[in-house]
Amino acid sequence: MEDYIFLVVFAVVSFGVIVAGISIKKTQQKEEKERERITRNARKRLAAAKDIKKVIWRDQFVIDKGEIDEDHRQLISLINEFNAGIITFIKPEQMIPVLTSFTEYTQVHFEREEELQKESKFPFLTEHKKEHQALIETFNELKLKALKANEDNVTDIAVEIGKFLQEWLTKHVIESDLTLKAYLKRNAEDSKDTGEVAEQSQPSIH
Repeated sequence: MEDYIFLVVFAVVSFGVIVAGISIKKTQQKEEKERERITRNARKRLAAAKDIKKVIWRDQFVIDKGEIDEDHRQLISLINEFNAGIITFIKPEQMIPVLTSFTEYTQVHFEREEELQKESKFPFLTEHKKEHQALIETFNELKLKALKANEDNVTDIAVEIGKFLQEWLTKHVIESDLTLKAYLKRNAEDSKDTGEVAEQSQPSIH
């Protein structure tokens, strides 16, 4: 009888040890996978930081030496801020504040730009407004995509957004806004001439 009890106790203990061993092994495997995931994501962020270049303001970006140029400088600053943050983005919500600021400032910039285009009788105003609206919709889609990111793909999505913003700004300024430059210059010259004529037409006071 004692031998039977001993065997039962031994079997129970052995089973418990086996179960505990399996549980420990699974926990260790889970922890190892988590460490590998964290390391992989960290390497991805480091690679992304090296890949994305800072946007530098150049003389060729100059449009009006005034409000439009200041807007573009601010947009460049926001893009650089976003790209500099990629190495620190671990959770998707970390991307949202900069993207929100960028979207809001872009809308203000577009409104200001469209008003100047209207004043200078820019012939491509309608097309430009459509382009602006399409870009705002794209920005909102990117924000939504950022919100849906997870810790494993947040860097990939951030890089995608950062590169898009860089390419968009360069294309927007060089291909679109530079066509406005001549009209703004002509409008400024016309305003100056009008002012001079008005001044000359004033009667002399003796």
